[in-house]
Amino acid sequence: MDPYRTNKLNHSILKVLSDLLQIAVKDPRVGFVTLNQVKLNRDHSVAEVYWSVLGDAEERKTSFAGLKKARGFLQSRLGRTLGMRHAPELRFMYDDTVEKGMEIDGLLDELAEKGEFESEQDRLRRLALDDLVPPTELLDGLRAAAKVWVVPHHNPDPDAVGSALALAEVLDNLGCMVRVVGYSEPPLGLTELPGYDRVTLCEEAEQVFAEEQPDTLVLVDCHRIDRTGPLEDILDRFTTRWCIDHHLVSGRKSPEPGWVEPRSCSTCTLVHQVATALGREPGPGNEPFGLSVTMATNIYAGLINDTGGFRFTNTHPLTFELARRLAECGVDTAWVSRTTMHRYRRQGLALLEKVLATFTYHQQGRILTAVADQAMLEETGGSLGDTEGFVNIATAVDGVERVAFIKELEPGLWRASLRVRGSGDVQQVAARYGGGGHKQAAGCTLAGERDEVLATLVSDLAATLD
Repeated sequence: MDPYRTNKLNHSILKVLSDLLQIAVKDPRVGFVTLNQVKLNRDHSVAEVYWSVLGDAEERKTSFAGLKKARGFLQSRLGRTLGMRHAPELRFMYDDTVEKGMEIDGLLDELAEKGEFESEQDRLRRLALDDLVPPTELLDGLRAAAKVWVVPHHNPDPDAVGSALALAEVLDNLGCMVRVVGYSEPPLGLTELPGYDRVTLCEEAEQVFAEEQPDTLVLVDCHRIDRTGPLEDILDRFTTRWCIDHHLVSGRKSPEPGWVEPRSCSTCTLVHQVATALGREPGPGNEPFGLSVTMATNIYAGLINDTGGFRFTNTHPLTFELARRLAECGVDTAWVSRTTMHRYRRQGLALLEKVLATFTYHQQGRILTAVADQAMLEETGGSLGDTEGFVNIATAVDGVERVAFIKELEPGLWRASLRVRGSGDVQQVAARYGGGGHKQAAGCTLAGERDEVLATLVSDLAATLD
């Protein structure tokens, strides 16, 4: 049979039957029936007529009974109307595609209400601060702790140090014996944060651990002990470990239990939520407490720095919601910004001058690399802590879309800071070498000669360009 003729005849039969139902069939049972499609078999002896009706199962049953009764009449009139010698036998088939379509539409509407079709940025814009809820296990673990070490990652930034100092004060309110353990040569300004004068440096950690025998470790802005550098061997002795972090980094150690929340713009944001929850329900024998101005100051230091002064793409409405709450606590926001951002020692400026001289452009200026090696540190008297913020200068260069800033930790070992300006993902590059972070900002450690490491990173970053 000619498929074109068959298709044309299907449409003709559908139109005739629809008109007959509307005009000639008086049975009220078929008054709301809709004919949707007709399918003739190969020899045109049978026509399957697909129909539907709005209503429940009982109404479908009644309508089907009406159609069956009208079948002879419809078949006879169909043959005469179309001039067919033998009218096809009509078989009525219930068509549930409309109902299924309505079910799918309802499901899609429900998913849309839940935000399933929103972009990540849209979901983050809708996210409220109080949507970030600390895990019950973490809160219970902190309430149960007696002697606690709070430790940020090696080469800490303001978010790591601010988180550690704020959480230590929270745990002190719970009656814990708490100690923040840090590192030598922190970035300029961090030593001025409230509570830093009580930080124990890593050089003293072995003796202090032996004397105090702490029972609980809390990593902040960090979720693996191998990111604590010289403290790793000591921290490996803790049997009870927790972490609070806002980015997941792959590596040779598995993440510690606790709270890793990548939707948060900073670890300090998560510490604020922990402080709020514990202050409201501190546990048996403890009085409820609120956020002190010193807690809020340390939290604000992390918030303002990890968002680049609210300039980075991780700045969302909840960022400003938290900033408002902290300011209400009495934080001198101008002092925090002045103290922790854009500050350099003279040695740091001398080091910056040498780092700027290493700026090299690749891929028609879309990739920029920079270097700080041990020779530069020795010549200027600078430290790795002085390099905090250098990478942001590179990302400010017009036309640059990717940045790789490598710092020599020891001969042949380099710490790479990777950045994106605009859209892109450098986390995938960092993860390749056991590092991680965010799409826009990530880090990793590589071994090798300087030029070899730079060539590798440039090749990897070039693959992420559009």
